[in-house]
Amino acid sequence: MRKFILIALMALCPLSSALSQITLESFSDALKIAVTNDIDGALQSQSAQEELRLSKRNVGGFFPVLDFALTDGARVQKGKDDTKNKTIEFGLTQKIFNGGKTFLEWRMQKEKSFYNFLSAQKERENFKDEFLRLYYNTLLLTLKSCVLDKNVENAARIVDAAALEKEQGMITNAGYLETLLQFKKMELEAKVAGDELEKSAQELKRAMGLSRSQKVVLKETEIFEKALDRYQLLEGLEEKKISLCQGAIKNSVDLKLASAELAWAKKMRSMQKRFMLPSVSIRGGVAFSGRNYPLTSPVYSMKVILSFDDNPWLKTSVSRQAGFSNGKLESLSDSISGQALADTSYFGRLRLNKIDIARKKLGVENAKKRIDDSVWDLLKRIEQSQESFLLTMESVRIKELKLALSAIELEQGRIKKSDYLEEMGELSKQKIQALSLLKERDYMAKQLETMSKIDLRKKEEI
Repeated sequence: MRKFILIALMALCPLSSALSQITLESFSDALKIAVTNDIDGALQSQSAQEELRLSKRNVGGFFPVLDFALTDGARVQKGKDDTKNKTIEFGLTQKIFNGGKTFLEWRMQKEKSFYNFLSAQKERENFKDEFLRLYYNTLLLTLKSCVLDKNVENAARIVDAAALEKEQGMITNAGYLETLLQFKKMELEAKVAGDELEKSAQELKRAMGLSRSQKVVLKETEIFEKALDRYQLLEGLEEKKISLCQGAIKNSVDLKLASAELAWAKKMRSMQKRFMLPSVSIRGGVAFSGRNYPLTSPVYSMKVILSFDDNPWLKTSVSRQAGFSNGKLESLSDSISGQALADTSYFGRLRLNKIDIARKKLGVENAKKRIDDSVWDLLKRIEQSQESFLLTMESVRIKELKLALSAIELEQGRIKKSDYLEEMGELSKQKIQALSLLKERDYMAKQLETMSKIDLRKKEEI
């Protein structure tokens, strides 16, 4: 039994280690975990989807309405017999015409639900954009920290050599202190970079829904480290501009939101312009009456109702009802009722709605223009970052050659160790700048790919 427990514990140890560390091959892997653990965003999306489904099924306005009434009355008069009367009535009212207002109301409910659905999608899109920024920031800080830590390791050997030379009287105490001061400066820079990395890594884990104790390894760090020797250029961007713009417009949630607002405003105006159209309904009913249960003597009725409920000044209802008993017409009645209102703002609301439609149309056009400008701006910045990266890499190569020559001069005692460490620091800063430009290029490229659903590294087919 003890042997079994020991084997089980040994098997669980690697599993526990694996669970405490998560290796991310790319941004897509990180995003999958973040989206999976974003419970609030998932619930918001589910709510919007369910609301959209409900709006499609909400067709109750097209069906007839059932009404019923039950009365039980008694009357007592002096010198006369008591009287009792009970009545049960059922009716079914079907609207047969109202100028398409019921259908418009149903469409407007769908538009509103669709707008809410798009708003939820926009929230999700904003979450992904922020997560993309956080991921690439953590990636850059990881690279920066790695470069500076390696610098400190290399500089530590030079400081040790300077300490021995000072003990042997080969260099002055002032020369040793200059070297040590330069080393401490490099240590401080590495410490600050490490602290920034830790803060960014915690934010990334928080966005992914992971615990603070879990370790996240970004495999893309290795790719970026090798990028100083081997890197892939984004080529043929000029030829992809049109397709990128078309893809971004097609997939833009902002444009869909603007179009939904325009559709809502148009339907609202269509509804307002139908105020003079009447609503025509037919009601069929049956009533039973008598002194005691069970009630007998059914009376059937048919009623035609003509109403102007949407009239802003005179809400009127006109009806004609026919009653039938024993297969014969028993009664016929007409009625008219109305309510006069002093609505002085109706035409003002119409003008406001017309202005609103013009604004929504402009909003759609502006949304398209913003998308187009955004794509062109990203393309220009990607090209600029790539060109700056290549120029910075030339500086890196020159500084590497200079540092190699300085290493020979250091062995010959022609330069001070503090000067050599300073050159090492300058080279590391140049490398970090190059990595930053490469990261910036790839970050903007990922933004553009997300917008357009087009792979920038894939050659354009002619």
